[in-house]
Amino acid sequence: MYGQGYQNKSDRIILDKGLSDVKTITKTQYEQVLKTYPVITELYAAIKEFYEILYSRRDERLETWLEKIENFNIPELQTYVNGIRIDINAVKNGIKLKYNNGLAEGSVNKIKVIKRIMYGRNSFDLLKAKVLLHEHFRCEFN
Repeated sequence: MYGQGYQNKSDRIILDKGLSDVKTITKTQYEQVLKTYPVITELYAAIKEFYEILYSRRDERLETWLEKIENFNIPELQTYVNGIRIDINAVKNGIKLKYNNGLAEGSVNKIKVIKRIMYGRNSFDLLKAKVLLHEHFRCEFN
């Protein structure tokens, strides 16, 4: 539910936002974890660096970052790096270029959600009408 490898929402928030947003762990407990597992500090720095690469619109540091991540020797990270390397040109274009297909993906996702809700209960014509009705209301209220 919170992403592969996350045990609960608190794990995800610490990586995504910050310790101040997590009420279930104290600063002392967090520092103890970092002392016990120093690789977490390095991983956190690598995540921040990747964020900077993505939003800087400059892809020159991507190869160096991928090599750094490979050095962690964590199987899940190796899989991630291999996935990026398979389509490295698309990843670099995604970093450099302003445009993306987010609008189309959002529309497709909305249709899939409506379809899942209606699964086995209604016809295609009703699905079509419901999607168009949702789109009409979105345009009317935005």
